[in-house]
Amino acid sequence: MCVCSELLNFLLSGEDPEKVVAQIHDHLRALGEKMRSHSVPAFKYTVYTQLGKAPKEYPNAGSMPSVQVALKLLAKGKPVKAKDVMAFVICGSSSGSAEKAASNAHAIDEVLAKDSGLVPDIDYYLHKQILPPVERLCAPISGTNVAMLAECLGLDTSKYRVSGASQVAERSDVISTLESQVPDHIRFKECEALGLLCLGCRRRFEFRGLGHQAPDADPDVSEFAPNGAPTNEGLACPREGCRKKMSTLTLSCQLEAQIRRHTSRYYEAFLVCDDPACGIRTRQMSVYGRRCLGPKGLAIGCSGRMAWEYSEKGLYNQLLYLRGLFDVDKGLEKMGKPGVAGVKVEESEKVKVLAGMNRERFGVFEEVVKGYLDRSAWGWVSMEGLFGFARKA
Repeated sequence: MCVCSELLNFLLSGEDPEKVVAQIHDHLRALGEKMRSHSVPAFKYTVYTQLGKAPKEYPNAGSMPSVQVALKLLAKGKPVKAKDVMAFVICGSSSGSAEKAASNAHAIDEVLAKDSGLVPDIDYYLHKQILPPVERLCAPISGTNVAMLAECLGLDTSKYRVSGASQVAERSDVISTLESQVPDHIRFKECEALGLLCLGCRRRFEFRGLGHQAPDADPDVSEFAPNGAPTNEGLACPREGCRKKMSTLTLSCQLEAQIRRHTSRYYEAFLVCDDPACGIRTRQMSVYGRRCLGPKGLAIGCSGRMAWEYSEKGLYNQLLYLRGLFDVDKGLEKMGKPGVAGVKVEESEKVKVLAGMNRERFGVFEEVVKGYLDRSAWGWVSMEGLFGFARKA
């Protein structure tokens, strides 16, 4: 499928930029519909990859389709050696898993065999084989972006919108909103809720704040973790058959354990490539700076950039989110005024009473999080370090 050749014809046609962008979008929509209707012959999905060494010498063979095909051929008694070119097609449904995609790789002869029943994995090819080169080709063009290209191909655009926002934030000529002015539902959307373990029924639940409106669902059968039930004496298990209250010491210990887990994840310092075709995850920093070294570690085959999987900003926002869960004044403020925007008077008064009864207890938990926030250098600037020389003079 010569997708890039068609797009190059549009780009080099000399037409008006808006018309070129419209042609690209229309072509991608038609291509996506054609592939999903299985109108493209199976042999056009063939991927050719040369083996760099013997198949059994690869340490991460489980995530490499070409190596998996080579191992399958060896198991059938066929000779395969280094420098051989593997021709294969990814079939079935990999659901975004590299290991599953590798295991679903089949030699082209098997796919083209009569009554094989093997169907190409359309989402894999759109996501891994078509979108990345199209994105790189259209990157300098105004009027389109990776999210729009993904939408034209019929892919989920949520992940690409996040990726595009992070790239814009890195540009020095863009004025972005101060973090403190960003609404909480946007700023903390990537944060994990506070997970707690009931010592009575030994089952887990979450706490999302005093003003959180839990959905009307049975906590025993709901697929989501139920929200902790605030009482006059602290948090209690939300399940009807338990309702055991958590002591201040128990909740403090579990809160601190979760904070340490997030801190450990930050100090693991994993890097991930932002190119969806690569997606490499490693702890090794390249001598090329933020440039990705590619799947073979030779600085070829990938033009993506490496970024922290869990950044200092992510950790800081997580700590702020946890502290906000026990900020009773903030919880009351988020609820809004009674009778406005659907806030029930009775429910508002109930939350106010719970806030007053738990203010001192929640203050203990807030201080636990604050102790870790005070150690973070992300949220403040050391004026002494910047202007200390002036005092010495």
